[in-house]
Amino acid sequence: MKRRNDATYVADLDPYRRALPYVMNRRVDSFVFHQLTIDLTRGVQFIKELNRDQPGDHQYRVFELFLAALLRTIVMRPQLNRFWSNYDCWQRNDLSLNFVVKEDYTDEALEHSAVLNFEPTMIFPEIATIINRTIENVRNEGKDNGTDDAIDFFLSFPKLLLRFILRIVKFLDRHGIAPKALRDADGLHTSAFIANLGSIGLTDSLHHHLFEWGTTSIFITMGMMKRKRVFDEHNQRSFVDTMQIGVSLDERISDGFYFIKSIQVLQDYLKNPEKLMERPELPPPGPSEKEVKIRRRAERRARKQQ
Repeated sequence: MKRRNDATYVADLDPYRRALPYVMNRRVDSFVFHQLTIDLTRGVQFIKELNRDQPGDHQYRVFELFLAALLRTIVMRPQLNRFWSNYDCWQRNDLSLNFVVKEDYTDEALEHSAVLNFEPTMIFPEIATIINRTIENVRNEGKDNGTDDAIDFFLSFPKLLLRFILRIVKFLDRHGIAPKALRDADGLHTSAFIANLGSIGLTDSLHHHLFEWGTTSIFITMGMMKRKRVFDEHNQRSFVDTMQIGVSLDERISDGFYFIKSIQVLQDYLKNPEKLMERPELPPPGPSEKEVKIRRRAERRARKQQ
């Protein structure tokens, strides 16, 4: 039985999808990019309504709402939380995000990789609290989730020894036996990597690559929020809040129909953010490797009897 210490083997794949890693072995071979503009009009209004009754200094932000909608989409569309390693498809056991935080908006300011872990049943305020606390820790105290310490530790070795160590780590990771502490400190072993480029003044999202290191199958870039003027069929003018995002993903984790439906689910959460205040009913887990083998054996016997 195939096992990893961070994921569950996905046995229920059709022959075409099982063959994909032999044709497209690397993420650079299989990544696709989609750029789209999302409507945040209702989301902005929702944030303003919450902030009117929000005690304390913290005010909710659209960034937190977008990440909450993304996390809920991944929870309800679990194939998005998959990755390929060693020619096998795996369902990630955790729900996590990674993004880079600058200590302040200057050229000299240090950057820190923030790895955040969530529970699938979390609602928006709980998710926002984790995100806000992490950002505040980085900016006020220079703290992160151990990623910088792990990088500094490995970079302290001579280059030749470091290359040898990284080969060993990559081998262990490919076979799913890398130390959990090392994986937890690595931002490239998360459900998705987020780059909020709008926070540094970039109006549009970028086409971003996927990393060969690690297991992250989704990279999302966020542009700056814009207010657009639109006209309806009666030529009546109104304004909508929009943001352009870029989604890079490993097409081997699912099919195009599933991806398109997932984008629609994400947009629905942003247009109806009240849903993020309710705990979700989690989808059932997929069949185990043993169950799939029994089913396929029964199907083969049935075909022979025909």
